[in-house]
Amino acid sequence: MSLKKQLIKNYLKMQFISNMPGELKIKINNLTKLGPQYLEFAPYVYEFMKMKDGIQDIQPDFETGIVTISYSTSMQPQEIIAWINTVIDVAIDQMDMISAKWETNQEEVINILRRILIGKLFQ
Repeated sequence: MSLKKQLIKNYLKMQFISNMPGELKIKINNLTKLGPQYLEFAPYVYEFMKMKDGIQDIQPDFETGIVTISYSTSMQPQEIIAWINTVIDVAIDQMDMISAKWETNQEEVINILRRILIGKLFQ
């Protein structure tokens, strides 16, 4: 793992808060510190998260850093965490492309990320 990737993943480190069947709560370090540029990208992150069959809803609380994920009880919480890490990894790996194209062609960026994540779903 590159140093850049490791630093970002440490910045967004997750910990379980609670897990009831169908509802997982995780705390994401520094979620409360993410700036407005993240908020612009957030709806796409939620869309990417929901690409995983069984993830139904994502409710972040930017004041506490806690994210509540509603999911099908046929899923295991570890599957959700693994998928979150996959989405983060893809975003980090594509950070240069996102930065270069976001202002001029958001649709292309989203389509590229979506195609990559679809490929990850089938690996």
